[in-house]
Amino acid sequence: MHFTAPVITGSGRGKKLGIPTLNLDTAHVPDTLEEGVYACFARLGENGTRVPAVMHRGTRPTFGDTPSCEVHVLNHIVAIAPRSLVVDVVEKIRDVQKFADEHALKTQLKADCEHAASLLCISC
Repeated sequence: MHFTAPVITGSGRGKKLGIPTLNLDTAHVPDTLEEGVYACFARLGENGTRVPAVMHRGTRPTFGDTPSCEVHVLNHIVAIAPRSLVVDVVEKIRDVQKFADEHALKTQLKADCEHAASLLCISC
């Protein structure tokens, strides 16, 4: 699956956890993309650099927050958020789940990044 979505301002929670994300306008994410965590490639802007990434789409039950679509870029620092992100979904890693606390979530997110890196043939 392939789609383009505008980048919007998020709550900053990913950055606080040490796993910063680019938040996407969910109105531009295909409805056919089921909730979950995915290995993907992201292009920073229409003609930008293509980078490996991990994407979460769906509810955020650990925080009881509204649904979101957010992308964490692997092995690449995004100094300035692009206006849009082009996403090429490669493979679903897991379903959305609720964690006991932020520490448990952060541990799983790091495992998700390692899994995505292996699927995308990069080293973490």
